[in-house]
Amino acid sequence: MASINRHYTLHLVVSLLCILLSYTLLLYQLLYVGDKRWIITSLVPLCISIVWLCRTLWVPIRQLRFFLGAIRGRDLMMRFPTSHDPLLGELNSDMNHILQLYRKETDELEWRKKYYDRMLRVMTHELRNTVAPILSLTSDVMSHPDSYDRESQRECFALINEQAEGINTFLNSYHQLTNVPEPIYQRIIVRELFAKLGRLLRNETGQCELELNASAEMRLMADAHLLTLTLINLVRNAAQSLEGCADARIEVRATLADGVPYITVTDNGPGIPNNRIEHVFEPFYSTKKNGSGIGLALAHQIMIAHGGSISVSSQPGVRTTFTLQFVQR
Repeated sequence: MASINRHYTLHLVVSLLCILLSYTLLLYQLLYVGDKRWIITSLVPLCISIVWLCRTLWVPIRQLRFFLGAIRGRDLMMRFPTSHDPLLGELNSDMNHILQLYRKETDELEWRKKYYDRMLRVMTHELRNTVAPILSLTSDVMSHPDSYDRESQRECFALINEQAEGINTFLNSYHQLTNVPEPIYQRIIVRELFAKLGRLLRNETGQCELELNASAEMRLMADAHLLTLTLINLVRNAAQSLEGCADARIEVRATLADGVPYITVTDNGPGIPNNRIEHVFEPFYSTKKNGSGIGLALAHQIMIAHGGSISVSSQPGVRTTFTLQFVQR
């Protein structure tokens, strides 16, 4: 069966030729010789050739059944053997590509489900915490209006306004996370992008040394505005983690590995604890006391919109690295 996978077209052509030759020989025996022994002898290779042809034709049907079974059973790790055969090789390649896309879509849907479930829980929690004092205060004012003088009323209105501002800020953050625009792709000269990034962040990194490294010839297909926003968020996040650290340093580096573009943002700060690192891209989750939990979640959404990915690795007390991986275009 492995030989048929590798040389399917050859097996198909040979079996058809054998059938043609065996059939021609059988006709010759019937028409010109008429010897029953030779006729029976001629039937043997014909039958063998027909069986071999049926077995050959069954290979792609069998693989298609496995393919459909994998999709129905969500066995997305199945892969069909690669082959240079002009017929079966292309079929196997297409089925592997479909399974890969299906696996990617399934993983993305699963991640989005978890993402929006968390968003809903956070929204419910935040809105309850914000609305509860307003309800309590307005209920008390309505029940005891005579106990509130003008100054007390002003304080009540100020508190209600403050709570409403908090809701508005939260909803604006939610809108920003859930409405990342579709990337407008253009060919970016990475060194020029880094030069712009350095100018934008010149006064924001404090005492941190910011190093930007990219080769002169490196190009990238991406949305320049969204990519700049992502890198600003990552560098700001790194700079905040380095506050109070001696010899603070942030390095932004662009590299190519096997033709795939990567951008890394590395700092030598205190790092991220192991029990928190898996949550850093979740919306409204922050390891900083007054962090909003928006920057890294937004960077994650932007990279997904690009079809790429963002990951983090950290050695507490040594370094933390965020890696942006882009799709080769």
